[in-house]
Amino acid sequence: MFAITAQSATPDDPLAGLTFGERPDPDPPDGWEVVQVRAASLNHHDIWTLRGVGIDPERLPIVLGCDAAGIAADGREVIVHGVIADPDGIDETLTGGFSILSERHDGTFA
Repeated sequence: MFAITAQSATPDDPLAGLTFGERPDPDPPDGWEVVQVRAASLNHHDIWTLRGVGIDPERLPIVLGCDAAGIAADGREVIVHGVIADPDGIDETLTGGFSILSERHDGTFA
């Protein structure tokens, strides 16, 4: 699949780590599904990732993007929620184990 990826993080020149090209097709974890992205938005989290803020360097390269809308395999129109809950948490924003797409899992720019 074609994707926009953070290949490396550079605090003073964030766009230096930005790459475009083919990546392996996603292999979703149990309970997840692949969405054919129709729209995605750039937000400041993507710039922070390219600057190295909030990303473990060992997770690079990673597909950027937190937000998206698209089509599920069964034809449903969906909005992708970029916050990933801790499986043991009740509210993803009240537990310490949450993350955002493109922090631990490939994001929506694919």
